[in-house]
Amino acid sequence: MMKYPRSYLEEINQRLKVSDIVGSVVKLTKRGKEFVGLSPFTNEKTPSFTVNDEKGFYHCFSSGEHGGIFDFLVKIEKLTFGDAVRKLAAKAGMQEYKFSQTNIEQEKKIKRSEKLFQLFFNYCSKNLFTEENKNHLDYLTNRSLKKTTIDFFQIGFCDDSNKASDHFLKLGYSQQELIETGLFYLNEQKKTLVARFKNRIIFPIKNLFGEFIGCGGRTVLSSVPAKYINSPETIFFKKGNNLYNFNNAKNENKNQDYLLIVEGYMDVVSLYNQDIKNVCASLGTAITDNQINLAWRNFKNIIICFDGDSSGFAAAYRAAEKLIRISKPNHTVSFMIMPQGLDPDDYVNKFGKDGFDQLINRKKDITEFVFEYSARQLKNHSPSSLAELEKKLMDTADTIEDPIIKKYYRNFFKNKIFENLIKKNKNKQSKFQIASTFDLNRLEMSELEIKEFSLCQLLIKFPEFSAKHIEKISEINLNLELTKNIKSKIIDVLIGNQHFNLNQINEYLASQKIKNIDLFFKFSTTNTLMEDVDFETFVNLVDDYEIQLERIRKYKKIEELENTFSSNMNEQALNELISLKNSNNL
Repeated sequence: MMKYPRSYLEEINQRLKVSDIVGSVVKLTKRGKEFVGLSPFTNEKTPSFTVNDEKGFYHCFSSGEHGGIFDFLVKIEKLTFGDAVRKLAAKAGMQEYKFSQTNIEQEKKIKRSEKLFQLFFNYCSKNLFTEENKNHLDYLTNRSLKKTTIDFFQIGFCDDSNKASDHFLKLGYSQQELIETGLFYLNEQKKTLVARFKNRIIFPIKNLFGEFIGCGGRTVLSSVPAKYINSPETIFFKKGNNLYNFNNAKNENKNQDYLLIVEGYMDVVSLYNQDIKNVCASLGTAITDNQINLAWRNFKNIIICFDGDSSGFAAAYRAAEKLIRISKPNHTVSFMIMPQGLDPDDYVNKFGKDGFDQLINRKKDITEFVFEYSARQLKNHSPSSLAELEKKLMDTADTIEDPIIKKYYRNFFKNKIFENLIKKNKNKQSKFQIASTFDLNRLEMSELEIKEFSLCQLLIKFPEFSAKHIEKISEINLNLELTKNIKSKIIDVLIGNQHFNLNQINEYLASQKIKNIDLFFKFSTTNTLMEDVDFETFVNLVDDYEIQLERIRKYKKIEELENTFSSNMNEQALNELISLKNSNNL
């Protein structure tokens, strides 16, 4: 018997509610998220029959019968599966599916390819645990991955030989079949098959139904330019329509009310390894409408997680700006940005599940994120700048397809502008204003805070250079009470000709209720500095931080003067404002 395409059956499921189909036979009563009624399979007086539209099934506790809308018609109306499909398709307003000779050939091809994928991934899985590939297995175990996790994701290793292609050719697969999977490609010059993922750790990709469709590959060699590669687009693999690990994550909706979408395979695997299972990845593409709609089938709340760097922020905003268009009632998209320089894999291995859960708790709803990102681009709070911001936010809101959501999001943005920018300006609360104490665990830090943290880390990282440059360092002005005290502590140690002791700094941080230097410096921009920085480079870096801090302070002063001038038009404030704006081309 011919199989209906999964996509066709899914479309029917999406258009029809289980409660509507079952309700034509069983009198149902709403109870919480479910419907209850008397079982159509047994003669009972107390209802034990439940229907759940969100999860798309019915369940009879008295008989054990369980299934979806197709199963229900087959069992109740004694229909064949094909008849059930045709009846429900008509009810859903869909055309009857016509099988053609092309469909028959396509099904045969898909079945052979599915088998090929299975054989290939089994082959690579065995490769990973051979002695000659121990360094690749070590990479995974050094990431704290358990063997059970490696086995669960069927992670393997593809070698650099012709063994793989020769193996599958001997099994009766043609060159064309191997190429069509995307696992191999033809070297046009040598006319030989090449394994696309040679010398890479591989991560098999499955579709919604748990069928293999493609692969991701990671190299452990620093000399290879592309750290990750993915399968090309094939008849099986459409990046924008799938999510890595969604076939497993979708079942976690019974335990969690949200789905976490991260950027990479290792992020998913490491989080799963730490018992965070409601997670998938976007397959290396910009997040698409189709991916969000796929996720919303099982989860009403989506949290998108991006790496903690400038490109991560920018990518998150591009995603938010695009996805806000499909916003709909009772469904959310939120964003969380990792701390500076960290990805989910790094963070969960460093701070564990509890630490990661704390980050999740600080997620930003898509409207909050769009507003905050846009507001941070303001150079000042002048009427023209605020007008430009409002226009940008209104244009973004106007892309929303749902008219009710659009109305409320427009109002939200207008209120945020007033409450956070205009009203605060009236109270002379500058966006650059820094409190004497602050929460180092909060997700985002100001530019000024980041620069001051970075400078302190530089001084701690290179104490011998700090000692040589001590006079200049002592003259640098800092705004934060904490960084002032850190700098003072460093200077005291160095001037006293004491051996620089990192524990002294740790003790001070502890006294400020900061757990450790790593946490303090998670927002630093000097984390990537090499250990062999010379004294000249060190001096240049210190000078550069001083210049940047002075620039930020000038912007702050300009903002304060603009506020003063707008409320009290006096010549002194005007002249000072003009002078500042003319200095250094500000």
